[in-house]
Amino acid sequence: MSQATTTATKWIRKSFLGETKLPLVYEPAEEKELLDLTEWVKKNQKEWREDLKTYGAVLLRGFPVHKATDFQSILLATDEKLGEFYLGTSPRDQVVKHVFTASELPPHYPIMQHAEMSFLDNPPKLLFFYAEKASETGGETPLTDLREIYKEIDPKIKEKIKEHGIRYRRRYDGPSTTARFSLWKTKRWDEMFGTTNLDDVKKISDQNRFQLDWFGVDSLTITNEQSGFRIHPEAKTTAWHNHSQTFHYQAAVSEVWKIFKRQKTIRSLGVAILLTLLTTIKRISGEQSHDVHVTYGNGEEITTKEMHSISNLFWKHLVAIPWETGDVLIIDNFSISHGRLPFTGPRRILVGWSE
Repeated sequence: MSQATTTATKWIRKSFLGETKLPLVYEPAEEKELLDLTEWVKKNQKEWREDLKTYGAVLLRGFPVHKATDFQSILLATDEKLGEFYLGTSPRDQVVKHVFTASELPPHYPIMQHAEMSFLDNPPKLLFFYAEKASETGGETPLTDLREIYKEIDPKIKEKIKEHGIRYRRRYDGPSTTARFSLWKTKRWDEMFGTTNLDDVKKISDQNRFQLDWFGVDSLTITNEQSGFRIHPEAKTTAWHNHSQTFHYQAAVSEVWKIFKRQKTIRSLGVAILLTLLTTIKRISGEQSHDVHVTYGNGEEITTKEMHSISNLFWKHLVAIPWETGDVLIIDNFSISHGRLPFTGPRRILVGWSE
Protein backbone atom coordinates (compact mmCIF):
# COMPACT_ATOMS: atom_id res chain seq x y z
CA MET A 1 0.00 0.00 0.00
CA SER A 2 1.47 3.34 -1.01
CA GLN A 3 0.98 6.37 1.18
CA ALA A 4 -0.90 9.36 -0.20
CA THR A 5 0.82 12.71 -0.20
CA THR A 6 -1.68 14.26 2.23
CA THR A 7 -3.08 13.36 5.61
CA ALA A 8 -6.68 14.26 6.44
CA THR A 9 -6.78 14.71 10.21
CA LYS A 10 -5.46 12.90 13.23
CA TRP A 11 -8.51 10.64 12.87
CA ILE A 12 -8.12 9.61 9.21
CA ARG A 13 -5.21 8.07 7.31
CA LYS A 14 -5.15 8.40 3.51
CA SER A 15 -3.41 6.01 1.13
CA PHE A 16 -3.66 4.13 -2.16
CA LEU A 17 -3.92 0.39 -2.65
CA GLY A 18 -1.51 0.24 -5.59
CA GLU A 19 0.29 2.29 -8.19
CA THR A 20 -2.90 3.81 -9.57
CA LYS A 21 -4.51 6.62 -7.60
CA LEU A 22 -7.96 5.08 -7.83
CA PRO A 23 -9.56 4.94 -5.37
CA LEU A 24 -8.16 7.08 -2.58
CA VAL A 25 -8.51 5.07 0.64
CA TYR A 26 -9.58 6.52 3.99
CA GLU A 27 -8.86 4.41 7.08
CA PRO A 28 -9.18 5.23 10.78
CA ALA A 29 -5.86 6.34 12.26
CA GLU A 30 -7.02 5.42 15.75
CA GLU A 31 -9.27 2.70 17.21
CA LYS A 32 -12.04 2.38 14.64
CA GLU A 33 -14.86 1.94 17.15
CA LEU A 34 -14.02 5.34 18.61
CA LEU A 35 -14.60 7.14 15.31
CA ASP A 36 -18.16 7.99 14.36
CA LEU A 37 -17.92 7.88 10.56
CA THR A 38 -21.33 9.50 10.07
CA GLU A 39 -20.30 12.47 12.18
CA TRP A 40 -16.91 12.73 10.47
CA VAL A 41 -18.48 12.72 6.99
CA LYS A 42 -20.89 15.46 8.05
CA LYS A 43 -18.23 17.70 9.61
CA ASN A 44 -15.57 17.24 6.91
CA GLN A 45 -17.62 17.82 3.77
CA LYS A 46 -15.08 20.11 2.11
CA GLU A 47 -12.19 17.71 2.56
CA TRP A 48 -13.71 14.51 1.19
CA ARG A 49 -15.49 16.37 -1.60
CA GLU A 50 -12.21 17.92 -2.76
CA ASP A 51 -10.57 14.50 -2.72
CA LEU A 52 -13.52 13.08 -4.65
CA LYS A 53 -13.24 15.82 -7.25
CA THR A 54 -9.53 15.09 -7.70
CA TYR A 55 -9.40 11.28 -7.55
CA GLY A 56 -12.97 10.39 -8.56
CA ALA A 57 -13.52 7.74 -5.88
CA VAL A 58 -12.94 7.45 -2.13
CA LEU A 59 -12.98 4.10 -0.32
CA LEU A 60 -13.82 4.18 3.40
CA ARG A 61 -12.31 1.02 4.88
CA GLY A 62 -12.08 -0.32 8.42
CA PHE A 63 -14.91 1.73 9.93
CA PRO A 64 -17.80 0.41 12.06
CA VAL A 65 -20.49 0.16 9.37
CA HIS A 66 -22.49 -2.95 10.22
CA LYS A 67 -25.87 -2.74 8.49
CA ALA A 68 -28.00 -0.95 5.91
CA THR A 69 -29.26 1.66 8.38
CA ASP A 70 -25.66 2.55 9.31
CA PHE A 71 -24.98 3.03 5.62
CA GLN A 72 -28.05 5.19 5.14
CA SER A 73 -26.98 7.38 8.07
CA ILE A 74 -23.73 8.07 6.21
CA LEU A 75 -25.67 8.95 3.05
CA LEU A 76 -27.89 11.38 4.97
CA ALA A 77 -24.80 12.98 6.53
CA THR A 78 -23.52 14.01 3.08
CA ASP A 79 -26.28 16.63 2.82
CA GLU A 80 -26.99 15.40 -0.71
CA LYS A 81 -30.48 15.11 -2.19
CA LEU A 82 -30.71 11.34 -2.21
CA GLY A 83 -32.42 9.35 -4.93
CA GLU A 84 -35.43 7.10 -4.40
CA PHE A 85 -36.43 6.46 -8.01
CA TYR A 86 -34.36 4.18 -10.27
CA LEU A 87 -34.89 4.44 -14.03
CA GLY A 88 -32.13 1.99 -14.92
CA THR A 89 -32.34 -1.50 -16.38
CA SER A 90 -30.77 -3.68 -13.70
CA PRO A 91 -33.13 -5.44 -11.26
CA ARG A 92 -32.80 -3.99 -7.74
CA ASP A 93 -34.57 -4.40 -4.41
CA GLN A 94 -35.20 -1.48 -2.08
CA VAL A 95 -33.77 -2.19 1.39
CA VAL A 96 -34.55 1.05 3.23
CA LYS A 97 -35.73 4.42 1.90
CA HIS A 98 -32.52 5.51 0.17
CA VAL A 99 -30.71 2.17 -0.05
CA PHE A 100 -31.07 -0.56 -2.69
CA THR A 101 -29.32 -3.77 -3.59
CA ALA A 102 -26.75 -2.96 -6.29
CA SER A 103 -28.06 -5.63 -8.67
CA GLU A 104 -30.05 -8.84 -8.56
CA LEU A 105 -28.49 -10.24 -11.75
CA PRO A 106 -27.10 -13.80 -11.35
CA PRO A 107 -23.53 -14.07 -9.96
CA HIS A 108 -22.08 -15.52 -13.18
CA TYR A 109 -23.19 -12.51 -15.23
CA PRO A 110 -20.82 -9.53 -15.56
CA ILE A 111 -21.97 -5.93 -15.44
CA MET A 112 -19.96 -3.86 -17.90
CA GLN A 113 -18.35 -0.56 -16.97
CA HIS A 114 -20.80 2.33 -17.07
CA ALA A 115 -21.60 5.70 -15.56
CA GLU A 116 -24.83 5.31 -13.63
CA MET A 117 -27.89 6.17 -15.74
CA SER A 118 -25.80 8.05 -18.31
CA PHE A 119 -28.78 7.83 -20.68
CA LEU A 120 -30.72 10.36 -18.57
CA ASP A 121 -30.62 14.15 -18.84
CA ASN A 122 -29.81 14.35 -15.13
CA PRO A 123 -27.91 11.25 -13.99
CA PRO A 124 -26.86 10.84 -10.35
CA LYS A 125 -23.98 13.03 -9.17
CA LEU A 126 -22.57 10.68 -6.56
CA LEU A 127 -22.86 6.92 -6.01
CA PHE A 128 -22.43 5.23 -2.64
CA PHE A 129 -21.72 1.51 -2.33
CA TYR A 130 -21.61 -0.54 0.86
CA ALA A 131 -20.26 -4.07 1.18
CA GLU A 132 -22.67 -5.63 3.67
CA LYS A 133 -21.25 -9.02 2.70
CA ALA A 134 -18.17 -9.48 0.51
CA SER A 135 -18.15 -12.52 -1.79
CA GLU A 136 -15.83 -15.52 -1.39
CA THR A 137 -14.18 -14.99 -4.78
CA GLY A 138 -14.51 -12.32 -7.44
CA GLY A 139 -17.35 -9.82 -7.18
CA GLU A 140 -15.15 -6.74 -7.41
CA THR A 141 -16.74 -3.45 -8.41
CA PRO A 142 -14.10 -2.37 -10.96
CA LEU A 143 -13.56 1.31 -11.61
CA THR A 144 -12.39 3.23 -14.68
CA ASP A 145 -11.50 6.90 -14.96
CA LEU A 146 -13.85 8.26 -17.64
CA ARG A 147 -11.72 11.37 -18.03
CA GLU A 148 -8.89 9.18 -19.32
CA ILE A 149 -11.26 7.36 -21.69
CA TYR A 150 -12.32 10.69 -23.18
CA LYS A 151 -8.67 11.70 -23.71
CA GLU A 152 -7.62 8.45 -25.35
CA ILE A 153 -10.68 7.36 -27.34
CA ASP A 154 -10.28 6.93 -31.10
CA PRO A 155 -10.68 10.45 -32.58
CA LYS A 156 -13.02 9.13 -35.29
CA ILE A 157 -15.38 7.66 -32.68
CA LYS A 158 -15.16 10.83 -30.61
CA GLU A 159 -16.05 12.97 -33.61
CA LYS A 160 -19.09 10.82 -34.47
CA ILE A 161 -20.41 11.05 -30.92
CA LYS A 162 -19.67 14.78 -30.75
CA GLU A 163 -21.68 15.31 -33.94
CA HIS A 164 -24.56 12.87 -33.44
CA GLY A 165 -24.67 11.82 -29.78
CA ILE A 166 -25.91 8.39 -28.71
CA ARG A 167 -29.31 6.76 -29.28
CA TYR A 168 -30.56 4.18 -26.80
CA ARG A 169 -33.31 1.63 -27.28
CA ARG A 170 -34.48 -0.48 -24.34
CA ARG A 171 -37.14 -3.17 -24.53
CA TYR A 172 -39.30 -4.03 -21.53
CA ASP A 173 -41.89 -6.71 -20.99
CA GLY A 174 -45.08 -5.76 -19.17
CA PRO A 175 -46.95 -7.39 -16.29
CA SER A 176 -49.15 -9.35 -18.72
CA THR A 177 -46.40 -10.44 -21.09
CA THR A 178 -45.86 -14.20 -21.31
CA ALA A 179 -42.54 -15.19 -19.78
CA ARG A 180 -39.74 -15.56 -22.31
CA PHE A 181 -36.14 -16.67 -21.97
CA SER A 182 -33.48 -14.01 -22.32
CA LEU A 183 -30.00 -13.98 -20.89
CA TRP A 184 -30.08 -10.18 -21.24
CA LYS A 185 -33.54 -9.71 -19.77
CA THR A 186 -34.16 -6.46 -17.93
CA LYS A 187 -36.89 -5.49 -15.48
CA ARG A 188 -40.51 -5.09 -16.57
CA TRP A 189 -41.56 -1.54 -17.39
CA ASP A 190 -43.97 -1.41 -14.44
CA GLU A 191 -41.07 -2.33 -12.14
CA MET A 192 -38.92 0.43 -13.57
CA PHE A 193 -41.58 3.15 -13.53
CA GLY A 194 -43.01 1.94 -10.23
CA THR A 195 -46.57 2.02 -11.58
CA THR A 196 -48.97 0.38 -14.02
CA ASN A 197 -50.81 3.66 -14.61
CA LEU A 198 -50.11 4.55 -18.24
CA ASP A 199 -50.71 8.26 -17.66
CA ASP A 200 -47.99 8.25 -15.00
CA VAL A 201 -45.69 6.29 -17.28
CA LYS A 202 -46.16 8.88 -20.02
CA LYS A 203 -45.61 11.76 -17.61
CA ILE A 204 -42.33 10.31 -16.36
CA SER A 205 -41.28 9.54 -19.93
CA ASP A 206 -42.03 13.06 -21.12
CA GLN A 207 -39.94 14.46 -18.27
CA ASN A 208 -37.01 12.31 -19.41
CA ARG A 209 -37.52 12.71 -23.19
CA PHE A 210 -38.35 9.02 -23.64
CA GLN A 211 -40.17 7.97 -26.81
CA LEU A 212 -42.59 5.13 -26.02
CA ASP A 213 -43.54 2.45 -28.54
CA TRP A 214 -45.97 -0.22 -27.36
CA PHE A 215 -46.08 -3.65 -28.98
CA GLY A 216 -47.44 -7.12 -28.29
CA VAL A 217 -49.72 -7.55 -25.27
CA ASP A 218 -48.19 -4.83 -23.12
CA SER A 219 -44.49 -4.72 -24.03
CA LEU A 220 -42.70 -1.44 -24.40
CA THR A 221 -39.70 -0.06 -26.28
CA ILE A 222 -38.13 3.13 -24.90
CA THR A 223 -35.96 5.23 -27.21
CA ASN A 224 -34.03 8.35 -26.28
CA GLU A 225 -30.95 10.26 -27.33
CA GLN A 226 -28.21 11.68 -25.19
CA SER A 227 -24.82 13.33 -25.47
CA GLY A 228 -21.94 10.88 -25.15
CA PHE A 229 -19.82 13.21 -23.00
CA ARG A 230 -20.35 15.19 -19.78
CA ILE A 231 -18.64 18.25 -18.40
CA HIS A 232 -18.17 18.01 -14.64
CA PRO A 233 -20.41 20.66 -13.00
CA GLU A 234 -17.64 21.74 -10.59
CA ALA A 235 -14.24 20.63 -11.94
CA LYS A 236 -15.25 21.47 -15.56
CA THR A 237 -13.36 18.41 -16.80
CA THR A 238 -14.84 16.44 -19.72
CA ALA A 239 -15.52 12.71 -19.40
CA TRP A 240 -16.76 9.87 -21.56
CA HIS A 241 -20.33 9.36 -20.36
CA ASN A 242 -22.46 6.84 -22.24
CA HIS A 243 -23.48 3.18 -22.43
CA SER A 244 -22.10 2.51 -25.94
CA GLN A 245 -19.89 -0.43 -24.94
CA THR A 246 -22.48 -1.63 -22.39
CA PHE A 247 -25.69 -1.79 -24.44
CA HIS A 248 -24.01 -2.88 -27.69
CA TYR A 249 -25.23 -6.38 -28.61
CA GLN A 250 -21.62 -7.68 -28.76
CA ALA A 251 -20.54 -6.00 -25.53
CA ALA A 252 -21.31 -8.90 -23.18
CA VAL A 253 -19.39 -11.37 -25.38
CA SER A 254 -16.35 -9.13 -25.40
CA GLU A 255 -16.61 -8.74 -21.63
CA VAL A 256 -16.96 -12.42 -20.71
CA TRP A 257 -13.93 -13.47 -22.77
CA LYS A 258 -11.86 -10.79 -21.01
CA ILE A 259 -13.16 -12.08 -17.69
CA PHE A 260 -12.25 -15.65 -18.62
CA LYS A 261 -8.67 -14.50 -19.31
CA ARG A 262 -8.66 -12.85 -15.88
CA GLN A 263 -10.39 -15.53 -13.76
CA LYS A 264 -9.45 -18.66 -15.76
CA THR A 265 -12.29 -20.78 -14.35
CA ILE A 266 -14.42 -23.50 -15.94
CA ARG A 267 -17.54 -21.48 -15.17
CA SER A 268 -16.25 -18.33 -16.88
CA LEU A 269 -15.27 -20.39 -19.94
CA GLY A 270 -18.74 -21.97 -20.07
CA VAL A 271 -20.44 -18.58 -19.77
CA ALA A 272 -18.25 -17.18 -22.56
CA ILE A 273 -19.04 -20.04 -24.94
CA LEU A 274 -22.79 -19.95 -24.18
CA LEU A 275 -23.01 -16.18 -24.51
CA THR A 276 -21.13 -16.25 -27.81
CA LEU A 277 -23.59 -18.81 -29.17
CA LEU A 278 -26.66 -16.91 -27.97
CA THR A 279 -25.33 -13.60 -29.29
CA THR A 280 -24.77 -15.17 -32.70
CA ILE A 281 -28.40 -16.30 -32.71
CA LYS A 282 -29.48 -12.80 -31.69
CA ARG A 283 -27.44 -11.26 -34.51
CA ILE A 284 -29.01 -13.58 -37.08
CA SER A 285 -32.51 -12.78 -35.81
CA GLY A 286 -31.92 -9.00 -36.06
CA GLU A 287 -31.28 -6.23 -33.53
CA GLN A 288 -34.98 -5.67 -32.83
CA SER A 289 -34.88 -8.77 -30.62
CA HIS A 290 -32.23 -7.26 -28.33
CA ASP A 291 -33.46 -6.07 -24.95
CA VAL A 292 -31.02 -3.17 -25.12
CA HIS A 293 -29.42 -1.61 -28.18
CA VAL A 294 -27.31 1.45 -28.86
CA THR A 295 -26.36 3.38 -32.01
CA TYR A 296 -25.01 6.80 -32.87
CA GLY A 297 -27.67 9.47 -32.59
CA ASN A 298 -28.27 9.50 -36.35
CA GLY A 299 -29.10 5.77 -36.31
CA GLU A 300 -25.72 4.64 -37.65
CA GLU A 301 -24.61 1.38 -36.06
CA ILE A 302 -21.64 1.37 -33.71
CA THR A 303 -19.54 -1.29 -35.40
CA THR A 304 -18.22 -4.31 -33.52
CA LYS A 305 -14.69 -3.04 -34.22
CA GLU A 306 -15.54 0.31 -32.66
CA MET A 307 -17.15 -1.38 -29.65
CA HIS A 308 -14.02 -3.53 -29.12
CA SER A 309 -11.86 -0.42 -29.34
CA ILE A 310 -13.91 1.24 -26.59
CA SER A 311 -14.06 -1.90 -24.43
CA ASN A 312 -10.30 -2.49 -24.69
CA LEU A 313 -9.64 1.07 -23.57
CA PHE A 314 -11.86 0.58 -20.53
CA TRP A 315 -9.97 -2.57 -19.59
CA LYS A 316 -6.65 -0.77 -20.05
CA HIS A 317 -7.64 1.66 -17.28
CA LEU A 318 -9.73 -0.74 -15.17
CA VAL A 319 -8.94 -1.02 -11.45
CA ALA A 320 -10.54 -3.95 -9.58
CA ILE A 321 -10.24 -3.76 -5.78
CA PRO A 322 -11.60 -6.75 -3.81
CA TRP A 323 -14.34 -5.80 -1.38
CA GLU A 324 -13.93 -6.20 2.38
CA THR A 325 -17.11 -6.49 4.44
CA GLY A 326 -17.94 -3.05 5.86
CA ASP A 327 -16.36 -1.07 3.00
CA VAL A 328 -18.09 2.10 1.82
CA LEU A 329 -17.16 3.42 -1.63
CA ILE A 330 -18.09 6.91 -2.86
CA ILE A 331 -17.89 7.51 -6.61
CA ASP A 332 -18.14 10.73 -8.59
CA ASN A 333 -20.52 9.57 -11.33
CA PHE A 334 -19.35 12.35 -13.67
CA SER A 335 -15.75 11.09 -13.57
CA ILE A 336 -15.66 7.36 -12.75
CA SER A 337 -17.48 4.32 -14.14
CA HIS A 338 -18.21 1.11 -12.28
CA GLY A 339 -19.26 -2.46 -13.00
CA ARG A 340 -19.30 -5.92 -11.44
CA LEU A 341 -17.16 -8.99 -11.96
CA PRO A 342 -18.67 -12.49 -11.57
CA PHE A 343 -18.39 -14.04 -8.12
CA THR A 344 -18.94 -17.11 -5.97
CA GLY A 345 -20.44 -17.37 -2.52
CA PRO A 346 -22.90 -15.02 -0.80
CA ARG A 347 -22.46 -11.36 -1.75
CA ARG A 348 -24.55 -8.34 -0.81
CA ILE A 349 -23.53 -4.92 -2.04
CA LEU A 350 -25.90 -2.04 -1.34
CA VAL A 351 -26.13 1.25 -3.21
CA GLY A 352 -27.51 4.74 -2.83
CA TRP A 353 -27.10 7.84 -4.99
CA SER A 354 -27.57 11.58 -5.01
CA GLU A 355 -29.66 13.38 -7.61
